[in-house]
Amino acid sequence: MSGTVSKQSFDDSVYFLRRFLRQPRHIASICPSSRHLTARMFEGLALRSGDLLIEYGPGTGSFTVEVERMRQRGIELKYLGVEKDPGMYRFLLRRFPNLDFVLGDAANIVDICRERGLPKATAVLSGLPMLFIDRPTLECIFSGTGQCLTRDGVFRTFSYVHSFPSRGAAQLRDLMDLCFESYDLSAPVLRNLPPAFVLSGRGPRTMEAPLALELAPEQGFSGN
Repeated sequence: MSGTVSKQSFDDSVYFLRRFLRQPRHIASICPSSRHLTARMFEGLALRSGDLLIEYGPGTGSFTVEVERMRQRGIELKYLGVEKDPGMYRFLLRRFPNLDFVLGDAANIVDICRERGLPKATAVLSGLPMLFIDRPTLECIFSGTGQCLTRDGVFRTFSYVHSFPSRGAAQLRDLMDLCFESYDLSAPVLRNLPPAFVLSGRGPRTMEAPLALELAPEQGFSGN
């Protein structure tokens, strides 16, 4: 069993590196997230059968594999993975044939969920390289995420420790604080390459009151 897991991890890393070399700004790391970062991303979520979990940028499935494990343990989660990279999307379909993926952009998450008739999500996990995403697109992602989460839903993403002082990382922290009723930054997950923080927001403020983000009218907060 351990040999199978090790081979899968090696294959994932090789594939991930190939995609990084082709599109470094879209992938933003040379290897997939570690199981230690995965554990921190799922820590305390208390997901139950029937809950919907949405994942942005599943990549090779570092976080997705935990969803599959939970389902194997009898927790019947609903799942939707939103992957923009066609190669990664095909990889995910092969690796996780029993899970639902869409080839699309997280900035369009409201339309994606509406087209599929999905309920509000209990949690949204993001593996997107958010520090490399332009501000208008990032605001669309946060706006749509707020509309798709339950009233006490959780949004989690991560940011590498070495990028903490950067303008992009500061912008991401500001958006987390602005868009959620509560927001926290984890201790560094050192057993990841590179080491990373997990950013977690709970209770989207979009559920109650629109926020003054610079969004096009059709991308704005619904307030519902």
